[in-house]
Amino acid sequence: MKYKLLTADFNLFLLPSDTEMTEFIEEVQNLGDRFPEIYRKIAEDQDASGKGKKDIRVLDRLHIYGRTSDIPGLGPDSASGACLSSASLGNGRPRMSPELVFLFIGLRGYWGSVSDRDAYERMRDSMTLHILFRNMGVSIPGVTTILENINCVTTTTRNHIYRCQLKHIMDEGLDDFLSVQLDSTSVKASSSWPTDAGVVLKLLSRVYARGGKLGHFGLDPFKDFYMGTWQKELKKLLFEINNTRLKNEKKLKSLYGRYLKVAHRALGYLSRTLEDRISEMDKTERLPSIRLALKEMLGVMEDDLLALSAVLYYSEERIFNGVVLPSVEKILSISDGSAAFIKKGQRESVIGYKPQLCRSAQGFVTALILEKGNISDSENLSPLVERHKANTGVTPKLVSTDSGYASKKGYWDCIGLGVEDVCIGGSKGKALLPEELWLSEKYVGGRRMRSAVESLMFTLKHVFEFGLPRRRGLENVRDEMIEKITAYNFVKMLRMKQERRKAEESLLEKAA
Repeated sequence: MKYKLLTADFNLFLLPSDTEMTEFIEEVQNLGDRFPEIYRKIAEDQDASGKGKKDIRVLDRLHIYGRTSDIPGLGPDSASGACLSSASLGNGRPRMSPELVFLFIGLRGYWGSVSDRDAYERMRDSMTLHILFRNMGVSIPGVTTILENINCVTTTTRNHIYRCQLKHIMDEGLDDFLSVQLDSTSVKASSSWPTDAGVVLKLLSRVYARGGKLGHFGLDPFKDFYMGTWQKELKKLLFEINNTRLKNEKKLKSLYGRYLKVAHRALGYLSRTLEDRISEMDKTERLPSIRLALKEMLGVMEDDLLALSAVLYYSEERIFNGVVLPSVEKILSISDGSAAFIKKGQRESVIGYKPQLCRSAQGFVTALILEKGNISDSENLSPLVERHKANTGVTPKLVSTDSGYASKKGYWDCIGLGVEDVCIGGSKGKALLPEELWLSEKYVGGRRMRSAVESLMFTLKHVFEFGLPRRRGLENVRDEMIEKITAYNFVKMLRMKQERRKAEESLLEKAA
């Protein structure tokens, strides 16, 4: 169902503002109306999330019943209806409609966030959204409600939305997706630049802080012991390490030796204490929901201590034995374990990700590949073309890219997929092709097209915050990038339609 935006049902003279955001919202609604299965899939994701939460509540009720069944007044009747909710959900509080969830997914991609202060104030101040919400008979939801609903939408559903959008673009005649350019870029993870000593201190502090919260779960929290003293000493030594010149190798080794010695003491204490708490976890009765949360917290703490052991080991190897591990084998971020060291050409190195993108001739993004680590461009030539084909249903006739994607195997794989021309720039691309083909007008034009993808990267990074992910973890960052790409495609559609309307109006004026 499409809710009216042109006028306010409750006020004859109140109109939405004539802005890009108004047209953006209308385009989101148009896509939902054109592909109603989007709303169905979102509703299914909401059901699955609701059933998971209900199952936990039911298990809690059954657990309480099992402990109180002998108490008068708390017999079998008190547990009536307590069964796992795999079949269906009952009547509960009104849920956010799939239409509204879809709208907030679009707005999060458009603004970069719907939960920070600026974005939420923008929503509250928007006359367009005010009219839309009033016509829908709802008020603007709270931030927590918005996030709970849009975060329950699965990756599968987000990819389905993306593919529906690309089909809609074809149906509107905005692009045929027969010509594409490929490129990659580096984006910074939501994490600070790491040092081995800094990672050690952060991991120790995080485990100790979480250990202090175990009292909420009925376990003894971690005692102070010497942790306060050790943390102060580590901070002091870390400051000295960071302010010692690299040439003063003797002093650095002395400082690191003291630093690692204190860190090992703290690791030993935390490991012994955590082992005791894990052994005590099943000795007392807890609600299933509390047991599940406790198990998750203890598991995260255990993973942190294993990571800490690894950091201490390769730090000692690097400082005292000169053994330097590849970045892919090191822990570069305690907040985002999927982030990697990305070095791209002469550009500034970052700790983050290296997304691979496919751009159509008209400027739409048709494919994204995001994997962990600094993946090679040459390995993704044919996979990007395959992803484009899977998303759009179209085999491109022309593929244009730079020398980073040069690969004999990738070239022939693309030809095997049905691509007629694969234009790869640079000396590596020239080596793959016969000279007459390299100098042909089609291939010269194809190499010139490649520069258009640089404009796309700039727009995505500086307008849609593509280069600064807010979320952490590979799956979450990939979902965020798909949201931003979908929002970018919506805006591109709007501008192409505006240009089309202006061209039609110009023709009518000339005809008149």
